[in-house]
Amino acid sequence: MNAHPLRWQAPQPLWSRFGDAAGAAATAEQARPAILRFASDDFMEQLLGTLARDPTRIDKLVARYETWRKPMVDPPDLIERAPMPQLVQASGRIAAAKRPKPRVAAADADAPPLKLYQPAHQRHYVATASLVCGIQGLPEHALVRGGGEEVSMVLRRLMPVPGDASGTLHEFAYLKDLQGARWQRCNDNNDFVPGEDRLPAFALSFLDDGQHRRALWAGSVPVGRREEYLGCRVDTAPSPTYATAQREQLSPSVPAPANSKLARTSQFQIDVSEPWKTMIRSAFKLATAPASTPTIGDEAEPPGDRVTRAFNFNLQQQSASWLVLLDCADHLQTYLPDVWNAIDNNGAGYAALSSNRRALYDWLGTVVMSAPLIAALQPTVQYPVAASMRAALKAIRAPGVREKLEASTATFAATPDTRGLPDWPRFSFCLAGVEQSLAATGPYTALDSLGDDASIDPDPVAGNVPGQDVARKVDRFTALYARALEATTETDAPPVPFALQVKNALGNNLGANLGDGGWFVLRFVHGRRDCGPLHPPLLSAPSERFRLASFFDSDAPARPIRISLPADTSPAGLRKYQKNTAFVLSDMLCGQVQRAKGMGLVDLVLSVLPWPFHKDLPAGDGAPCQSGGINIGMICSLSIPIITICALILLIIIVILFDLIFRWLPYFVICFPVPGLKGKKDSS
Repeated sequence: MNAHPLRWQAPQPLWSRFGDAAGAAATAEQARPAILRFASDDFMEQLLGTLARDPTRIDKLVARYETWRKPMVDPPDLIERAPMPQLVQASGRIAAAKRPKPRVAAADADAPPLKLYQPAHQRHYVATASLVCGIQGLPEHALVRGGGEEVSMVLRRLMPVPGDASGTLHEFAYLKDLQGARWQRCNDNNDFVPGEDRLPAFALSFLDDGQHRRALWAGSVPVGRREEYLGCRVDTAPSPTYATAQREQLSPSVPAPANSKLARTSQFQIDVSEPWKTMIRSAFKLATAPASTPTIGDEAEPPGDRVTRAFNFNLQQQSASWLVLLDCADHLQTYLPDVWNAIDNNGAGYAALSSNRRALYDWLGTVVMSAPLIAALQPTVQYPVAASMRAALKAIRAPGVREKLEASTATFAATPDTRGLPDWPRFSFCLAGVEQSLAATGPYTALDSLGDDASIDPDPVAGNVPGQDVARKVDRFTALYARALEATTETDAPPVPFALQVKNALGNNLGANLGDGGWFVLRFVHGRRDCGPLHPPLLSAPSERFRLASFFDSDAPARPIRISLPADTSPAGLRKYQKNTAFVLSDMLCGQVQRAKGMGLVDLVLSVLPWPFHKDLPAGDGAPCQSGGINIGMICSLSIPIITICALILLIIIVILFDLIFRWLPYFVICFPVPGLKGKKDSS
């Protein structure tokens, strides 16, 4: 075991910057790792070339604040692309060693904070440091062979702690264990946190001014993981000391997973509540569209046309309602089996239900279709109407219904002889529709009986979207379902949606908002694997603090991308390109494409206009493509150059249209003339 005390220092090639400088600033600079910045994808070759030819030139690579308007000046390329004789290489290093070295400059207090950009911006960052023995001359410390010693890096986040009026930023360590990813407050900033996520580090060899071989420890800064780091929760409880954690490992205790309803409730919202909300908003959108349409003289929309519009719309809503009901029944059967048994057995076992589950069972029996909605859907009601939502849930889980519903290949249509009609459930229950007068209605009116729930967050856009305030009432149904659940470990539930995890993390008072990258520092770690608490890991001083730039940071440099479009865009020129891009269409997708091929731009516009301009799309039933009674698909071969041109033209059209709202056209594109760039060559 080496008895010399170990120290982390700035990379040895930078020591000449300090000279005989004294003071707290110079001392701190010598002790902390340096972050090197590279502006090309061959950054490792650049780093290796610099260390081979003139290690002190990494001084030019130290990261500083930059923007795409004022980027850092790139140092000369020192990559050795042709082998050089050893004598020439040695002469170059000796000459470089004799050159006067710059001294470290005092930190500029007014300089903007360091911001690190992502590889997508053509920026790469490597943290570097030297591991030395803390004796005179600071000789290199060589790691013991056999894996007894290891070197890595850790990323720390700087955040305030509640109750600290000074506003001091404390370090938080990034942990990923059975409790999930989180930022854990460090008990001591200079101590390694047990279970802290380690980043890989590697050693690079170089010759110093005295021609002694030394090692430079380096590691890539994971700027690309920014969203992962900012999207996890924060734990402000101090972490245990390293010695305490080592003792606990002798008799480890795995914390029991926390009981929750969040995952099951979130999945219920995704599968049931949100689709129901969308159906309600669609009904109100249709209901409010004619109100803004002026009549032509004394002529109003013919009643027959209005009834047809209501009927066709309700057909679509009924088709979606069956699927929502099926998902709702699945949730009840999986997570509330006693409630489902009572529904499936006409109330058997009701007395054994808890009060919250009885409330859910009873309310489902009050959700019914109104008479006007039944009348608007009447042409299809050779099927009986379910007496309540509770009866509809039981009917949708009848034997064979799921299989036929999910295997259907046609669109639910009006005509009784439509292909695929036997595939539809033999009952009607539309969760949201319109009356024959086009007034929105549906079983959602029963939501009023649930009252307001204080746990439901207010909707900031209520009133801006037709029916949004009514759709929000579906959250009362979600709350009723959630109260009927019991808090468990949720091992059988899907994971909480990532968007909700991010929302919860950002909602924490310590979490960064979407526009703030947060403050971070890097530390190098030297550890002895088998020494336990006798020799805890040695951490370096923190690097210069920095922020991680987002993908759409306005200061970020832009990676140059050149897209060449076809030069000769005449029919004669485009016909020469090979159609070598294959699209595989199933029989169902083929039928849906055929429906769209019969429509034009005028049809699409008329379909969204109210009366008297409205005209239904000639969509058909969307049955699969057939030939001779056999379902067939297609493999279509397209020309990528023509697709690229279409994409460019559509992009320009869409940008111009949306410029009416966003006013972004002046900042969209700038074009430079290129004399002589012709689509066709001059004929000779």
